[in-house]
Amino acid sequence: MEKENQYSGYKGIFKSTFLFGFVQVFRVIIGIVKNKIVAIILGAEGMGIMGIYTSTIALIQTSAGLGVSQSAVRDISQAKQLKDVARFSKTIVITNKVIYFTSLLGCIITIILSPWLSEWTMGDRSYTVAYILLSLVVGIQILSEGQLAILKGMRQLQALAKASMIGAVVGLITTVPLFYFFGKQGIVPSLIITGFSALLFSSYYVKRIEYNRHKITLKEVLHEASPMVRMGIALMFITFLWTFVALIISAYIRHKGGLAVVGFYMAGTTILSRYFGVIITALSTDYYPRIAARNTDNKFLQKELNNQSSVSLVLLCPLIVIFLFLLPYLVPLLYSNEFVPTIGFLKFAIWGTLITIISNQVDIILIAKFQIKIFTVLAVSIRILQVILTIILYNYFGLIGLGISKTLYGIVHLLVMTIVVYNLYKIKFSKSFIKLSVWVLLFSITAVLSNEIINHVILKWAMGFVLSIASLVFAIKVSKREFNIDFVKLLSNKFKIQK
Repeated sequence: MEKENQYSGYKGIFKSTFLFGFVQVFRVIIGIVKNKIVAIILGAEGMGIMGIYTSTIALIQTSAGLGVSQSAVRDISQAKQLKDVARFSKTIVITNKVIYFTSLLGCIITIILSPWLSEWTMGDRSYTVAYILLSLVVGIQILSEGQLAILKGMRQLQALAKASMIGAVVGLITTVPLFYFFGKQGIVPSLIITGFSALLFSSYYVKRIEYNRHKITLKEVLHEASPMVRMGIALMFITFLWTFVALIISAYIRHKGGLAVVGFYMAGTTILSRYFGVIITALSTDYYPRIAARNTDNKFLQKELNNQSSVSLVLLCPLIVIFLFLLPYLVPLLYSNEFVPTIGFLKFAIWGTLITIISNQVDIILIAKFQIKIFTVLAVSIRILQVILTIILYNYFGLIGLGISKTLYGIVHLLVMTIVVYNLYKIKFSKSFIKLSVWVLLFSITAVLSNEIINHVILKWAMGFVLSIASLVFAIKVSKREFNIDFVKLLSNKFKIQK
C-alpha cells in the first residue's frame, strides 16, 4: 500500500509537471518570439533598458505587495485540504480586499520615487515620466499575483494554466507592434498592456470559483488579514531581497560595463529562466500548496522533497545535455549575433541553475513550516555573499565571472539549506536521489567536455546526438523503474487512441 501511494505521488507530480510544463513551453515560445523581435529592433541597449525596468518593477511590486499573494496560497491550501468552505471563502474575500490596497500602495510608491528610480537605475532623471507610467504596471501585477495565488491555493491547475497561456498570447499580439513602430519608446506601453492582459484572464477564472462571497467590514478585514499580512511581510522581505540583489547587480554591471553588458547578462538569465523555467514553474506551482497543506507531517515532507527532487533531475537530465550542445547556436537564434558574449556566461551559470532548482525545494519546506526568522537570516547571509562573489568575479573575469558566481552561490545555498533542514526536522535527501544526482552530473560533465574538446563539427554533432539519446533513454528507464511510469507505453496508447 505504501509503495502504491508513493507511485501515486509520483504520478501526481508528473501530471501537474506536464500540465505546467506544456504551459511554460508555450510561454517560452511566445517569449522567444518577443525577445527575438526586441533584440533585432532594439538591440542590446533596448534589452538592457527592458531588463532594468523589469527588475525595478519587481522590486517595488514585492515591497508594496506585502507578500500577501504568497501567504494566501498557504492559508487557502490548508483550508482546502480540510474541506473548510467557510474558511477558504473568507480567506479568498480577504485576499481580494488586501490586494486592492497593496495595488494602490504600489502605484503611489512608484510615482513618489520615480525621479530617484530614474537616477539610480539609469544615471539621470530623464526616465522619470517612464517610471510614473510604470506605476500602472506595478499595481496591475500586484492584482494579478493575488488572483493567481487564489487559483494556486484552490489548486485550480487547469484554470491557472489557461490564464497564463491566454495572457501570454494577448500580450505578444498587442505589444510587438509597439516595438516596431515606436522603438524604445514602446517598451513602457508594452509592459502595461502585457500586465493588463494577464490580470484580465486571471480575474476571469477566479470569478468562476465557487465560494461564499460574504461582505466583510473593514474592521473584520484588518483583524482577519493580520496573520496573513505578518507572514506575507516576512516572505516579502525574502523576495524583496532577491529582487534587490538582482537590481544591485544590474546597476553595478551598467556602471562598470554599460547597458550593452547588462543586455548580455539579462539575455543569459532570461534564457536560463525561460528554458529551465519549464521545470521550475511546473514543479513549484503545485509543490508549495501540497506541502503547505500538511506542513506538520515531517515524514510526508521528506517523501515529497525526494519525490519532487527526483522528478526534477529526471526531467532536467536530457534538457541539460541538449542545452549544452545547442548553446553556441541557441543564443544567436534567440537573439542575434550581437549577443554571442552571452554564451560564456551561460556555460558556467547553467550549473548554478541546476543546483538552485534542487535547493529551492528545500527552502520551501522552511516557508511551509513558517520558519521565517531562520530562513530570513540564512537568506540575508547568502545573498550578501552572492553580491560579494558577483562583484569580485565580474571585475576579474567579466561575463564569465558572473556565471561562476551563480554556480558558487548555488553550491553554498544548497549546502546551507540542507544542513539546516536536517538539523531541525531530520528531513534529508534519500540515497536513491543522491545516486540519481551523480548520474545526471556525469551526463552533464560528459556533454561539456565533448563540446569543448571535439573541434570537428560532424563529430561534435554526432556526440551530441548520442549523448542526448542516451540521457533520454536514461530518464525513461528511471521513470519506469523508480516511479512506475512507462512513458513509451503511455505514448503508444495515446497514439493508438488518436489513430
